[in-house]
This record gives sequence, C-alpha cells and structure tokens, in this order.
Amino acid sequence: MAGDVRFEPDLYRGTADYYDRFRLPYPDAMIADLVRRAAPSGRGRLLDLACGTGQLAFPLRDSFAEVWCVDAEPDMTEVVRAKALAVGAAHMRALTVGAEDLPAGPDSFESIVIGNAFHRLRRAAVAALAHTWLRPGGRLALCWSTSPWAGSRDWQRALAGVLRTWQNALGAAGRVPPG
Repeated sequence: MAGDVRFEPDLYRGTADYYDRFRLPYPDAMIADLVRRAAPSGRGRLLDLACGTGQLAFPLRDSFAEVWCVDAEPDMTEVVRAKALAVGAAHMRALTVGAEDLPAGPDSFESIVIGNAFHRLRRAAVAALAHTWLRPGGRLALCWSTSPWAGSRDWQRALAGVLRTWQNALGAAGRVPPG
C-alpha cells in the first residue's frame, strides 16, 4: 500500500532479552478487562500478532486452549518458546513469520490481540486478514500506550534527549521511520 510506514525487518535484532526484562507489562486491570470484554470460551485459539516476547500472550494464555504467538523477528519468538517451556505452557506455539504471511485459514481464531505494534504492520492488509481469521463473533483487540518519552514533563523531554543522543551515537536514528 502506498503510504505504509516501513520498518527495518530486524529493528529489534539482539534486544529480545532486554525487551522481555525491561518492557513494562500491561496492567493486570487491563488484562482482566480484556478477558471480560472478549469473554473467551476457554476452548478457542488466541493469536498474539507481532507478539514481541509475549507480553499479551502469557497473561491471556489460561483463557484459551491454544495460543499462537507470531512475530517476524526470530529473537522474539525464541524468547517466547523458552518462556513457554519454562512455565509448561505446551499449548503456546511461537511462529516466526510476518503478519501478512501467516498461514492461517478463515475462522481460525476466537480472539486476536496486537499490542504496541499495529503501527509497525501494513495496517489495512493486516486488518483485512484479521477479519477473515476471526471466527464469527470473535474479537480483535489493539492494545497500546504512548511512549514514556512522549510528553512535556521535564523528565520526558530529558529521556527523549537521551534516546536521540544514543540513536545518533549508534547510527540508528533512521531505523524508526517518521510517522
């Protein structure tokens, strides 16, 4: 699609362990509200699309018979596999594939979640696919927050400055496209 923002395919390469350790978890109250609103049957399948290291999949896993964790970055899905093994979550499946290339048929999922990543996807194409992947009455939840450095407080401006300094020092300033 014209106008789609394109991210480097390996934007987070080498950061998965840090991402998992230091990314703030979604609040328990938000997870509980999501479960209440989606009302999973306990027998269906969840798709965590652009899953990162499973920040949504793991707290939601007990509400589904099967959980697919999909991310295009192999480092991320490797962390998901290791975490699932560590907690004995054999019903969790990690797939390394781009969202548009996911081999899923119509009506495959009871719920789909995308956390803090929809902006990185080809949104129109992924939304159309998600519509076909959801079973009738299924739910799609886009979960996100603003970045901690996006704001006018002194500490937020200082954090934004530190990020710019390091991005420039590492030659990474252009890895995240504008918009």
